Formats: sequence, C-alpha cells, structure tokens
Amino acid sequence: MRHAEAMQTYRTQVDRHSALLACPNGFAARESEEHGHGVFTSHLLRGLRGEAADDNARVSFGHLANFVGQQGIQPPPVQLVQMWGPTTVLTQPPVSRHERQPLSTPANSGTTRPCKNPLDDLASSITQLLGRVFHSETLSAHRPRQIDHAERVEIIRYALDADSAAVVEFSGPGIRTVSSTPRFNKDQLRPLLELSAADATLARLSSPGHVVSDNGRRVLCVPLSYEDGRLLTLTVVDPALAPLDMGEPLAVMLQAIWSTNLLDDPLQAQMHVLTALRTTFGRLPTTLYEHAFSLYQKLIESMTMVFQPVVELDLRPAGVSIHSYEALARRRENEVRAPLTALQMAHVWGDRFIIERDALLLAKSIHSYAAADADSPWEGTKPLSINVAVRSLLSDSYITQVKSALAEANLKPRTVTLEISEQDAIQPGPGERWLQQPLAYFHHHLTTLSRELHICFAVDDFGVGYSSLARMAELPLTQIKVDRTVLHHPLAVEELGLVVRVARYASDRGEASSPRAVVVEGFDDEAPVTLKQIYDLGIHHVQGYFSGETASTSLRELSYAVRERVAATVRGEDDQHQAAAAAGGHRGARSAARGGP
Repeated sequence: MRHAEAMQTYRTQVDRHSALLACPNGFAARESEEHGHGVFTSHLLRGLRGEAADDNARVSFGHLANFVGQQGIQPPPVQLVQMWGPTTVLTQPPVSRHERQPLSTPANSGTTRPCKNPLDDLASSITQLLGRVFHSETLSAHRPRQIDHAERVEIIRYALDADSAAVVEFSGPGIRTVSSTPRFNKDQLRPLLELSAADATLARLSSPGHVVSDNGRRVLCVPLSYEDGRLLTLTVVDPALAPLDMGEPLAVMLQAIWSTNLLDDPLQAQMHVLTALRTTFGRLPTTLYEHAFSLYQKLIESMTMVFQPVVELDLRPAGVSIHSYEALARRRENEVRAPLTALQMAHVWGDRFIIERDALLLAKSIHSYAAADADSPWEGTKPLSINVAVRSLLSDSYITQVKSALAEANLKPRTVTLEISEQDAIQPGPGERWLQQPLAYFHHHLTTLSRELHICFAVDDFGVGYSSLARMAELPLTQIKVDRTVLHHPLAVEELGLVVRVARYASDRGEASSPRAVVVEGFDDEAPVTLKQIYDLGIHHVQGYFSGETASTSLRELSYAVRERVAATVRGEDDQHQAAAAAGGHRGARSAARGGP
C-alpha cells in the first residue's frame, strides 16, 4: 500500500505504455516457495535476463510477453498495449558507440521518432515528484488558504523522501535556521552547512543549487533569495537518490514550489512549476507538455466570469446609464483582482495554450452573460466585450468556438465585441510568412471575420505594449479602449484628445457614418484627470469603480443617487475624489482588478 500513490500517479498521467499484468482482474497471482516470490515475477526476470531475447540478444516487450505467457502460469498473465507496441526494446547487450545508431532506429519500418529531448529521461521522475507534492496527504488535508514556511518545508521534505529539511539563512559566517522540520539538527549538520555556505555565498543566485556530502550524509541546497548579504537557502537532508539524480531540473522545480502557494490553488501551483521548467529548458517531453495542457484547461475552466459595467456619461442624471459590460476572469467571484499570473502563463507555452485559454473564456463569458442577461432588470441586451489575443483571432478553432458559443447561447453576434489587446504584437508566428505587411494582413483578416461573424472588434489597453496610432487608425474597429496608464501621464488630456481625433478620422473623411466610440478604462478616485475633462473631450464612456458598481456575475441598474453624483461630477459641480468616495470608492480594487482575458 505504500506504493499506491505512485501507482495512481502512473495510471492517470502516463498515456503511452505497454503493461504485462500478473493475472486478470479478480484473480490471485501465484507465489512459489522455490523462487521465494511470485511465479510471474520469476519468469519475468528470466525473460529480461535473456531467455526471451531475439536473434540480436534484444528483449522486446512482445518477446517478453510471449515468453512469460508460454510458461503455463495459472491464471495466465494479461497484456495491455496502449500506443507503445510490442517492438519496444526493454533490455539489450552492451554496445559500442558505433553500434548504437542502428539499434536506436525504430523497430518498425516506416515509423518516425522525434528528436530526443534532454529531459526525456527525467519525465517519469518529474511526474512522480509532482505527484508527491500535489497529491500528498500534507496538501490534501488542508482547505484553500495561505501556506506558511513550516508547511512548505514539510511538503518538500515529504516529496523528496528526505530525513529532514529547512530554510537556512547564510549571512557571512553566520548560519541561522528560519524554518525546519522536526528532525533537522543544525548542530549535527554544521560541517556540511559550512561547506554549503561557502559555495552558496560565492554563487549566490547564479547557480540553481548544489549537493554537499560527507560521511554518507548528503545535503541538497537550493538558493531562494539574496538580499543585503543574506542568502536564503532551501536545505534538504538525505533526499532520495532518484529525485537527486535529476540535477538542475530538480532545483528549478523546488524554487518554483517554494515561490507559489500550494494550498490556495493547487492547479495554478502545479502549472507554475511546469511553467518554470518550460521557461528554463524550453521544449519539454511530450508527456509533460500534454500533462501541462490538460492542467491548464482545468485551471481556466475553474475560473468564474464577472461583468464590469461601462458607464455612459451625461450632464443629466437621467442620461447616466450602463452602456455595456466587459467580461473579466476571476478565480473566485468575490475577488477583485484578475488572475494575471494564470492568464499570462499561456504566452510561455505558445499559441496552443493561448488559443485554448481564449476559447474557453469566450465560451464561459457568452454562456454566463446570456444567463445573467435573462435575469437583468431591463428590456433588451446590452453589448458585451470579451478580451482576445491576436493569435487566437488567426486560429480557425477559436473562430469555430465563437460561432458555436453564440449559437448555443442564442445571443446576437452584434452584441459581442472582441477586444484585441495592445500588449500583443501583430506579426507572423514562428515559421509563418504573410504576403502583406502585418497591419494590412490583419486588417483584411478582421474585415473578413466581421463580415462572416457579424461581430465587432475593438483595441484594448491603448497606451501600453504595442500601441501605435497606425494600428489604432488602420484596423476596422468599432471602439478604442484607453488604458488607465494614459490617465496618469503628465500630458493625459492631450493624449486623450489625440485618441478622440483618430477615432473621428474615418467619419470626418466621410468613410464611416459615425466616429468610433472611445472608452476610458480604470478610472478611479486616484485619476488626476476629471470626469468633466474627459466628457469635454467628447469621451462619453468610462469604465472603472468610480460608479460604486463592482464587477459581478449579475447585471444591475445604477441607482439614482449614483447617477446624480456622476452627472454632478461631469458638470464639474463636485470634486471628483469626493464623488468617488461617496459612490463607494473601492480604493483597494483600482484597475489592477481589471485586465486579462
């Protein structure tokens, strides 16, 4: 039973394997006093030692299974082959370097094999370590919450099957224990810790870690942080040899485990560890990559969509209203901050993760909004904005998801506006070639999508990332959303005025029936620009917590008191900061609460 956890990890995470089972389900395997263990095991070892070898002295899975099956075992063993076939070689005689090439070619003619990844040989060890960290009794016994140092150290000790573990501070000649498991004894380990301190202080954070050993004892030291001459180091005493043989990947994983909150959100924490490996080593083995993709799907699917109102400004209270909503992702409904770390992980993994993230969030947004709209207090459906990455709009699978979600929710396509973040570059992906200049190519693509899907497009986060007047002016957009960073620029009013002129450019030339709408995002009580200044520039749509209306899973009308305050502020009759405070302020939320898909 002590191996049950490892077996469960294998069952759920390894999707390419061949298995030879001692007996069918529901039967008992036979043991033998002569061999001192199971009859099946005895024949298995005989076969691996060479009795099941082919003419080249190689033992393949198929030969081994046939050999064991011919030994007359009752009940007979059972084969299970999943993707890895009978030709997989299990053992072979030692060969010289010159002889390895023909033996490394696929056994079946006409098959291909990808170039080997440096981490391929470690994939199983990495998977097992993840299993021990994120499926351990230490982790599963706690409800979601912040984790302290002592719990984190114990989880790492358990995962590495170590004697003890601690966080140790090296400061010059001084050695101080910050947190430790019960069996950690600094005095007994002092000679090893002093050796470790010398190497750690010299390398600081430039080395992922090192192992010191003496008299049969081993200490793994992984640097965590360095500040003011003090080096904080994770110290693991006598860890199991198998994970220790992983080397640098183990150190990278431990640093990532330490820097994340294991108990608050295990899904995101495990993705954080895998993302650290991806960032450090680039391409990961296929099994780990697919495992990460499955985890990321679950992480995104676990999020909740809330809707933040875009308020239409007016000089009269009766004219102040909710114009539209933006769908925002939250880990939990009552949280005000966007899960930016989880959302931005996708960019480390590439297009497949980005497109899947956007497709899942779009489907959740549309279905949740349709349900909220059905319970709204007004007639008709207000427009909804959903964030999308440039790479997603270039993906057929994402466009298929847009069509499917709209049809399933019975939502009119013109209700939806896809907001293209200015933080995404408009450029070909690796290996792609566009026959036109990027903006011209993307303009043509958006025009085609708009015609086929009957949805609208907007520029989001103008003022950050890849913002440019050409991008804003040349793309077929229905609105422009200005990031809050513009509000805090010394020339904020001038910049907003320029955006308004660009938004009116097409209509002024007679190329459009009306100017594009401009929406100022992230407006709050700290913004140095007033609502009156914004309104006087011709910007009549503002998004933020100034109205006192927080992002929610439900849709609600603005109270008359709020509309009256907003109108008074637009007329310049009330100080902006007092109005925001009276409306609820939500000083702690600010614009960090919005953002992300």
